[in-house]
Amino acid sequence: MAVVSILLLLTAGCDNNSGGPGGATGKTAVGGSADASSVGQLLPSETAHAQAATVTALRQAGWRVETNGLEEAVIAILEDGEIGSKNGRRLSGLETLEQVRLWNCPDADDAFVERVAGLAKLRVLVIRGGRLTDACFETLLAAEALESLNLGNMSGLTGRGVAGLLARGRIKRLYLDHTGVSEEVIEAWPVENSLQMLNLNHTHLGTAAARTLQEFPTLKSVFVVQAGLATDAVAAWRRARPNCLVYDGRERPGGSPERPAVESP
Repeated sequence: MAVVSILLLLTAGCDNNSGGPGGATGKTAVGGSADASSVGQLLPSETAHAQAATVTALRQAGWRVETNGLEEAVIAILEDGEIGSKNGRRLSGLETLEQVRLWNCPDADDAFVERVAGLAKLRVLVIRGGRLTDACFETLLAAEALESLNLGNMSGLTGRGVAGLLARGRIKRLYLDHTGVSEEVIEAWPVENSLQMLNLNHTHLGTAAARTLQEFPTLKSVFVVQAGLATDAVAAWRRARPNCLVYDGRERPGGSPERPAVESP
């Protein structure tokens, strides 16, 4: 019995010793496999491969398309050029896009907005210059991730329809400078919203609009340069909301210039 016990102990010891190096080798192999997987994560994704031809075509047409670490399109920019219906269709197929920025594109219209509103990840939309109408605001209700909207320099916009977007509580930054936004329209905007920054430079406001806007609870900065607001209306607004920057391009009482916050769309 003693001999059997000794043999059993020796056998167990051999198993443990052989298992040690084997276990280490096995762990090393698994670790190596994990590392290879991590490296693979940095390579272009399947989505990026599917987008490659579209991204190339857009770049050749004058667009700047920026990608993420997986080489998926996330930002599309066009300046001083026509979009074209074909490129509009291409853009709407890039489901990973988070930002679309257009400057001075004469054919930017409601149909284009309808295309990009379907992009599930779209957070930032900039269309400055074009021929949009107030109908675009209802279309943009479909853009559920949208939080920054810049539709400045658009004479065809009055801001009617913005109320619906604000009521959803997603828009944090809104640019409607150099548009036809009026006091009457702003008075219809819901006070309960998520706006943090609002640009209404070069519009047609009045004291009633100022009273409405000063009630927006989350507003941190508002720009009303040449927006038709009297100095006393701006002063009253500042007193009512000392933690909100109200910039009208004029000096504060006492001659100290007001410094606007740096804002980007």
